Amino acid sequence: MNTLARVAATSGAAERRVGGPLIAWYALLVAGLLLGLYAFGYQWANGLTVTGLTNAVTWGLYIVMFMFLVGISAGGLIVVAGAELLGTHRFEPLNRLAVIVSGTAIAAAAVSILPDLGRPQMAWQMIVSPQLMSPLVWDMGVITVYLTIAAIDLWILTRPRPMAKALRVMAIVSLPVAVLVHSVTAWIFGFLVARPFWNTAILAPLFISSALVSGTALVLVVAAIVRRVSSWSLPDHVFADLGRLLAWFVAVDFFLLLAEFVTAYTSQTDYHLAPLEMLFGGRLAPLFWAQITLGVAVPFVVYVVPALRRRTSLLVAAATLSILGVFAKRVNILMPGMYEPQVSLAPGIPLGRPGQGFGIDDLYVPSWVEYGVVVGILAFSAALITLGVRRWVLPADPDEAARP
Repeated sequence: MNTLARVAATSGAAERRVGGPLIAWYALLVAGLLLGLYAFGYQWANGLTVTGLTNAVTWGLYIVMFMFLVGISAGGLIVVAGAELLGTHRFEPLNRLAVIVSGTAIAAAAVSILPDLGRPQMAWQMIVSPQLMSPLVWDMGVITVYLTIAAIDLWILTRPRPMAKALRVMAIVSLPVAVLVHSVTAWIFGFLVARPFWNTAILAPLFISSALVSGTALVLVVAAIVRRVSSWSLPDHVFADLGRLLAWFVAVDFFLLLAEFVTAYTSQTDYHLAPLEMLFGGRLAPLFWAQITLGVAVPFVVYVVPALRRRTSLLVAAATLSILGVFAKRVNILMPGMYEPQVSLAPGIPLGRPGQGFGIDDLYVPSWVEYGVVVGILAFSAALITLGVRRWVLPADPDEAARP
């Protein structure tokens, strides 16, 4: 074994030894998991009344997280599968990392739906007696398939000699499933005729386009962090190439959003105008304009200007803004549909919390329980990615370290 390979192997082994920063990181993850479990247990014991949800606003932070995590799982797997089908090897160093990030995100999405059910102990009924007309059953089905594909992909990639034919077959299978998992999630909203803001055919393409943005951006950020804190070697051109992809993804995503808004606004119908006015100048306006400026415009400039794109630190910052922008977009999709009252006559509907009477409009504010559960989900995701990177991305043996 040559000297370079010996050094790389020694470095990879050293990265697996637990040091001070790593212990602190694991302690932070454990604290987040414990907080999440405590909040989830507290809600389980006391019911959804401890959340900020009401009869008027029945979907909140849990559903936003579900939408966001399902979407963010797409980028890595789609980029890897697309590159495989096109026969390009520019993203080959990212293969394992991208699959780990995608698989973790889809697993976290499955977990995030449980606290919203109110009675998560009944979730097993979807398995033993599924209602095939329920879009939620479709979603859980494609999520299971998607998670299985990610696991098989990772198994193939971690073989001593990954089979090129097997990777190509998995790429052919994973691309349509990735599109389907995000389409089904969009259809859960789009099929609700009583919510006109969601009842649009363009919602599925919007979910897919923003999923490509957030998923690719997350892979870029995680790759930069891993390269920064370890000796993992990743060429600079990989980051620049991801930046170019993100420029196209952001442009397409913004065009679809603009097309929907222009169509809805020119219709001049009340059920379309009310949610748009809520975004443009109402209670959600600060978040909406932050999404457009900080989550779309600023990152796009970094992605399209070569001099900026070549600076990895700026690219990571732009990718982080893209991720936050997509999260804000999920809020701006969900909440206008929830805030638009379904009962227009007084006194409305009972809002559902102690001390509240009837109403037709309600402001949703997540409780500490919801924030605690979300912290637990994020800690769960970060723990899986950390363990996956240490087990399957960083070189573990001399032969792997010496392998191109």
